[in-house]
Amino acid sequence: MKTSDKRKTKKQKPSDSSTDFPEYLKLILSSLSPIITLDNLNKIHYANDSFLSEFHIKEKCIGTDLFQLVKMSKKNREAFISNLAKSEKNTVHNCEFSYKNKIFGYSIYSFGEEKGIVLRDITDKKKLERKVQSLHSSILNLQEKERQKLARELHDGVGQTILAAKMNFQSFTKDPVKNKDKFTNGLNIIDRASQELREIYTGLYPSSLRELGLEATIRWMAKEILEIANCKSELTFHIKKRIDNETGVNIFRIVQEIFTNITKHSGATKTNLLLESGSKGVKLVIEDNGKGFDEEKVRLVSSGFGLENIRRRVEDRGGDMDLSSEVQRGTVYKIRLPFPASRVKENE
Repeated sequence: MKTSDKRKTKKQKPSDSSTDFPEYLKLILSSLSPIITLDNLNKIHYANDSFLSEFHIKEKCIGTDLFQLVKMSKKNREAFISNLAKSEKNTVHNCEFSYKNKIFGYSIYSFGEEKGIVLRDITDKKKLERKVQSLHSSILNLQEKERQKLARELHDGVGQTILAAKMNFQSFTKDPVKNKDKFTNGLNIIDRASQELREIYTGLYPSSLRELGLEATIRWMAKEILEIANCKSELTFHIKKRIDNETGVNIFRIVQEIFTNITKHSGATKTNLLLESGSKGVKLVIEDNGKGFDEEKVRLVSSGFGLENIRRRVEDRGGDMDLSSEVQRGTVYKIRLPFPASRVKENE
C-alpha cells in the first residue's frame, strides 16, 4: 500500500518525445506539419521534427515555455494566449503570427489539460493574397480612370458638339429666313457628334469587328492609325480556321496597342503584319522599321509602352509572346494565342 501511495503522489516529469511513440509513428509525425503539445503552463510536452527544423531548434525543448523558445511580438503573443484559452471550449482555427521573416498559421485542439497545436508556413499564401488585393485595387483604379476618361470625352467632345448644334437650331427657330444656314450647320454638327460617338464606342467595343470581321477591322485600323501617321503597312492574312469572338477581340486589342505604340514611339515608316489561324490557334507577327527600344528600360517607365497590357492579354489566354527590339533596328512582335479548349476539340 505504501508503494502504491508513493506512485500516486509522484509527480510526472515531462517526457522526451523520443520515448513517447514507436519509431514508425515518430517517422509519420515527423513528416507532417510542425506539431507541438503544451501543458497548462504553456510548456512544451511534445514537438515533432518538423517543428524543430522549422524553428531551427537543436537542443531539447521539452519542458520549455513556448514563448521563450519562439519569440513573438507582444500583440501576437497575447493573441496566442487568448486563443489557447478559447480552445478549451472549441477548436480554434485560422490564427496566425509573425516569426522573423515568416508568417505561420496555426490551429489549436484541446486534449484534457493539454493543447495540441498544428502550425503551417503561410508566408507565400499571404504574399499571394497581398498581390491579389493589390491587383484588385489596380483594377478598381483603372476602372475609375476609364470612367473619368469617358466622362471627359463625352462632356468635352460630344457634349460640346451637341450644344453647338442646339444653338444653331435655336437661331434658325427664332428667324428661319435670316438664319436659314443655321439649320444646315446644325445638321453638319450632328453628323460630327455622331462620328465622335462612333470613335468613342469603337474604343470601348469594336462594332466593326462584329459587323465586318477581324481582317477588315485590322485593315481599317492600319489606315486610321498607321497611314495617317505616314507609316506604310503591308498586311498578310491566312485565315484557315474561323477565329472565335473572344480570341478576335484580344487580337484586335493587341494590334490596336501595337499600332498605337508604333505611331507614338517608334517613328517607323513601314510596318508588316502577318495573321494566321490554324486548327489550334492564331499566330500574329508585327514588324516595324522604327528606332526600337531597350525593353528593360521601357519596363521602368510607368506607361511601359503598353507592353504589360499586351503581355497580360497574351498570358491570360494561355499564349506566348516573343518580343525582339534593338535601338535603331526596329521591333518584332511574335504572338501565339490558342483557341479555347472547346474550339480545339471541335477542330480535331
